[in-house]
Amino acid sequence: MYRGLKKLELTIMRRSLDYWGAFDLSKEFDFIVRQGERNDLFAVTPEARHYVIGREPEPVLAGLHMGTLGKKSLALSMEGAFLVAQASDKKKVKVTGQAESLVVYGRDVFGSSITWADESIRQNDPVIIANKYGEAIGIGRARFDYAGLFQDRVTVSTEADIGLYIRG
Repeated sequence: MYRGLKKLELTIMRRSLDYWGAFDLSKEFDFIVRQGERNDLFAVTPEARHYVIGREPEPVLAGLHMGTLGKKSLALSMEGAFLVAQASDKKKVKVTGQAESLVVYGRDVFGSSITWADESIRQNDPVIIANKYGEAIGIGRARFDYAGLFQDRVTVSTEADIGLYIRG
């Protein structure tokens, strides 16, 4: 069942978008939730929102899947990460072309492959892994603070990547 966001969900979404430096996205789009075993968040147009909410049978998908709303945060999907990466560089690392190929196949990121990183990254922070153009190619977790990200060993663990769409 699709529905609008509850007040607490709206707060969680806005806080999460602010974490990624993309708070303005909360003003640009309408958001709806598909309630089920998990609460999937979708960015939609006002027309799509009107069409989707309360329809029987309900559509399988509506709008852009931003991620899953938890009790305290929004876990970005790759589509959501791509949208957020276009809006902000916060909590993002950019990697070389060779590392980009490896990330797409689910490999972790070596510090020597990182060409740029946001200085606000702390150990264990979720980060967006981006190519040299700043486009999201994966979602990972920093193993070190900003100062340790450039070491010659694995410094970002890949948790999701766009290879899913390529590998089929």
